[in-house]
Amino acid sequence: MTKKEIYEKANSVVGLEGMTGNERLWESGLMNEFDRVRKTDKRLAHIILQALKFDELSIIRMVGNSIETLKYPNPWDFSNENPNRIDGKNKASLKYSNLNEIGMGAPIGGLCQLEKSGVNNIVIDKLCGGPAIWNENGLEVAIPIWDKSFFKGTFQRIGIVNLEKLTLTKFKKKFNILDLRTFNKNQIKGFDSPINRTKPVEFDIEKQPIERIIKIK
Repeated sequence: MTKKEIYEKANSVVGLEGMTGNERLWESGLMNEFDRVRKTDKRLAHIILQALKFDELSIIRMVGNSIETLKYPNPWDFSNENPNRIDGKNKASLKYSNLNEIGMGAPIGGLCQLEKSGVNNIVIDKLCGGPAIWNENGLEVAIPIWDKSFFKGTFQRIGIVNLEKLTLTKFKKKFNILDLRTFNKNQIKGFDSPINRTKPVEFDIEKQPIERIIKIK
């Protein structure tokens, strides 16, 4: 079954949003096709659930993820440049270099620098992950930062770069692999471990304990 055929079946269902998951699959005539491909073709299984307007966490729990089915950008594949898309004195961009896998098959990390109008390139950290997420006004950016310890091995923390204060705030909480999606007001949302044992992340920067605050100017 093609992607076009799947969406045609899904779009023919009236009142999709008010149905349970099983009702969506049954009413669209896609239940048998979904059962057939959920273990043999995750990409097609994802397309079926997306066409039927399942939320992303439900899709992950029902099918699981592979690198090929992750949305772009993701921890394995993101741009070397990430601008805040505002003008004026706070126009800025994150630029990555020397990106490499943290381990075989693992996400990538590398040197990340901040380019800001009137300021020379500022090193955020030598081992940052991605994708980084700017907040709604473009004045702060949340970025996964790789770290390691003897007992925990390799892990990530969330760092917040503030353009006006030129600070990097690193938080104490540890994550496996961050896949950040939104940063609105004080709330950062996304996923931890987006391929295996995925957990939703809801991170309030006003309530989380801080490891340290670093002046980056």
